Amino acid sequence: MSLTYNLNMDWKFIKADVPEAKAVSFDDSSWSNVSLPHTYNDVDTFDNFMEGGHNGERSMFTGKTWYRKFFKLAENQKDKKIYIEFEGVRQAAEVYINGTKLAGKNESGFIAFGYDLTDYVHFGNEENILAVMVDNSFPYYAEGTDAILSWHDSHWHPTHGGIYRNVKLHVKNKLHTTLPLYSYLETQGVYVYNENIEESTADIVVEAEVANDFDQAKTTEIVVTVKDQSDNVVLTFAEVASFEAVTKQVVRLSGNLQNAKRWSPDYPYLYEVEVAVKHQGEIVDTQTVEHGIRTYEFTANQGFFMNGRPMKLTGWGQRPTNEWAGVGAAFPDWMHTHIHELMKEAGGNFIRWGHSAGAPADIRASDRLGLIAVQPGVDGEGSTIGGVYSEESYQIRIKAFRDLIIYFRNSPSIFVWEAGNQSVPENEAIAFQELHRQWDPHGKRPLAYRRMGAETAPYADLSIGTEGSWEMRSKGFAIIEGEYNREEGARRVWDRYTEGYEDYHTTPGSAYDLTSEDLAKNQAKHYKKISNPAHCGGANWIFSDSTSHGRVYSEVSRVSGQVDGVMLPKESYYATRAIFRQDPQLHIIGHWNYPQGTVKDVYVMANCESVELYINDKLVGEGERSDSYLFIFKKINFVEGMIRAVGYDADGQVVISQKKETTGEAHHLVLTPMHGAEGLKADGADYLHIDVEAVDIKGRRVPTFEGKVVFTLDGPAIWRGGYNSGSEGTINKHELYLEAGINRVAIRSTLEAGDIRLFVKSAEIGRAEITVTSKTVSIENGLSQDFSVKEQVPLGEYPGLGEGPVSDQDLVAMEDESAFYFTDFSYSGIHEVGPTTRNLINGDLAFADEEAEFRFLPEFLIEGEALCLPNADRNYKALDLIHVTINKDADVFVAHDINLEKPEWLLEEFEPTNHKMIINNWGHALYKKTVKAGTTLTLGGNLDEASTETGNMYLVFATEVDADQDDDGSFWERKNIDWSQPFVLG
Repeated sequence: MSLTYNLNMDWKFIKADVPEAKAVSFDDSSWSNVSLPHTYNDVDTFDNFMEGGHNGERSMFTGKTWYRKFFKLAENQKDKKIYIEFEGVRQAAEVYINGTKLAGKNESGFIAFGYDLTDYVHFGNEENILAVMVDNSFPYYAEGTDAILSWHDSHWHPTHGGIYRNVKLHVKNKLHTTLPLYSYLETQGVYVYNENIEESTADIVVEAEVANDFDQAKTTEIVVTVKDQSDNVVLTFAEVASFEAVTKQVVRLSGNLQNAKRWSPDYPYLYEVEVAVKHQGEIVDTQTVEHGIRTYEFTANQGFFMNGRPMKLTGWGQRPTNEWAGVGAAFPDWMHTHIHELMKEAGGNFIRWGHSAGAPADIRASDRLGLIAVQPGVDGEGSTIGGVYSEESYQIRIKAFRDLIIYFRNSPSIFVWEAGNQSVPENEAIAFQELHRQWDPHGKRPLAYRRMGAETAPYADLSIGTEGSWEMRSKGFAIIEGEYNREEGARRVWDRYTEGYEDYHTTPGSAYDLTSEDLAKNQAKHYKKISNPAHCGGANWIFSDSTSHGRVYSEVSRVSGQVDGVMLPKESYYATRAIFRQDPQLHIIGHWNYPQGTVKDVYVMANCESVELYINDKLVGEGERSDSYLFIFKKINFVEGMIRAVGYDADGQVVISQKKETTGEAHHLVLTPMHGAEGLKADGADYLHIDVEAVDIKGRRVPTFEGKVVFTLDGPAIWRGGYNSGSEGTINKHELYLEAGINRVAIRSTLEAGDIRLFVKSAEIGRAEITVTSKTVSIENGLSQDFSVKEQVPLGEYPGLGEGPVSDQDLVAMEDESAFYFTDFSYSGIHEVGPTTRNLINGDLAFADEEAEFRFLPEFLIEGEALCLPNADRNYKALDLIHVTINKDADVFVAHDINLEKPEWLLEEFEPTNHKMIINNWGHALYKKTVKAGTTLTLGGNLDEASTETGNMYLVFATEVDADQDDDGSFWERKNIDWSQPFVLG
């Protein structure tokens, strides 16, 4: 029989490059003891302010490190096949077994890979030594080249290095089903899919790759057993197959399942499909796949349909690192599940993994909890050709995409393969499409790109938008949202009426200057971007605060999450819950602990028809409804006591209410533990989280308490602590400040079981303590069979099937864009854009938010076309601010403020001209690019790094190619203008 071992426990580690460590005889006794998943950046992440400019956190250790693992295999396993599976190593890994380097260097960072160890391992009493070199150097260059791998950059993902996902050792009979690990085994495993899905029946089809590593031919029986969610056998089918010596081949067999139940986000029903290899009446190998039966359809005119029922996709984008403050990107599976449970509680049914692939633990959680996933390969942003990209980078990406599909294609939660975070050149698009068709021909999953352009569209099935855009809408593509609402606001900053925050501002010139209240109330405004019935829905960006892609220097993370860096919910989390969930929901944004005399607007987010507000049971009035879900009560006088909001349905019936009370002074601390369902494991990698709350004498959390608490830990555990979001240097410290009355700290187990005691002291409100006992985990000869137990998810009532989209409904009404230059225009800035100005003349408005008019337009721009952008976004930093397709051959011009530093994208993509123009009284220089019809342009922000108080936002124009541009710019030269000063119109 096949056997799988947990290889996570008890490794040796050193944070240094020690090439000699690959040798069997190397002495590693002075190295640290660690268990997996492990990152060596848990001690230096969430520790420094974001650099700004999208760079993320870069003040961390990067470089080569080494891991070593000792294990023994039983003598009776000598006739078996031995495989090792790595779920992911960042950024890159070289693997050695007993001093021999195994083929290849894995540089994908996010995709599983494996090796055949059979010919290199010892059996019996002789130890095996596994050595792994892990490199998270920044910038990271592909092996032996000067080619930068763009996805290994804190711009996109924090560069947390380590063997940060699980490692397994598989012991198999020489006659066995293969593993879905193409790198470096070149095997494809078991592929399970459905055909002939009817109302209550479906064919379950299994394509099992079976290897015969014996030196003689074998005849076997492949037996498939299907169990339902109650562990009852509901279907069995089999096929006899013959195999020549030392070969592998795919065996296809199928059976018809009766009374089939469908998988969906609101009913994630999973079958267990066991594939057994039987030889001479004996089962010699098994492999089990969790399987969900479902049908779905993305439409361009009616939105998304799940099993025939219309469904709006609601959820989040998330970094595949999922990093926690004090913990980093490496943590046990139950913590991945916890993140998904938070999403589900808030009404999420959708998750888009950003740029690179979500972990196996994440996808398993989505399968079991019911979150539809968009799963990418590995990517930074844009094509792998040009700039920092390279052919070497492309080759790694394309192989990683192949490996991704093979590894994850059985997952019922994955509905979309994302081939690129931007449009790619035609040759790349063809290659991605071919891999999709080759390795998932029956999964019926669409292939998609974010910010898709015309050159990619013929080879894609679905468009992924940004900030409500609808790329390729003129071509009839269905749309899912990849990342809307990229605003930022820290959890600790309630509002500007809370004591201590009256004058709160982030870094001067920051694009975002929001409180937690601002971030929450803006959720309704941003949700409008995907609320069109024809829009399939999609991802709010982002679920948890991340140390990547930082814009604001005054925080230790990018605070655009709905939960913070230790997964504590913000007010925006509860706001999105009120928008996403279908059952009655209501949330009063903020607290009710203000100074006497405070007068402020009160905001309530609710999915009700109307909301009333009461103070101390006295009716204040009915809220002014905004953006469907936000109810505003203006200029409310704070009165100590209770504030209560009541929600009504269309019939005037009360459906939900919520109250918040003015608390007393902080009186004592309350400690609440959080760990996995099986308790805290003494495996060296499990975590105990402790919530520390300041409460009043009645036990109510005091939302404005920010006092310091000091921690003392006793017992077999390692302190990892938490963080303070607006302070540097708080990671792994034994003292922290509470934020909005609460904070969360992490404690890591060791290999020793026992009582772990945490003592917490506040100079203001006393002390508290808690004891949690870690449980022994069995490990023998370096191996364990301890794996997380699959939890049963309550399913509720079966929702049944719908009738699907209306077949004869017209496409969403769209303007005829064929006569215009700019089509499929999308904008990811903060403020609203105006309508595209066509047949441009002097006197037209230059900006969407100001009354400034065009004057002295160059003749060649007259009767051209202009994008009407908001000048208020002059300091907004984004690489993809504008995405637009040029419908005709055209000259595209960008007018950029002469007094501002030019952004890199402008200098790289556009040529300077001699022409200048006056906009809003300031001089602008024109840059030009000639493009062919169908070209898609992505334009970045007005500035790369610096900010300005007086400068203008750039403007974009399009005209016919080689329109009369004879003017060499001498007109303005003759005016002898001082361009550093505003131009006063005469």
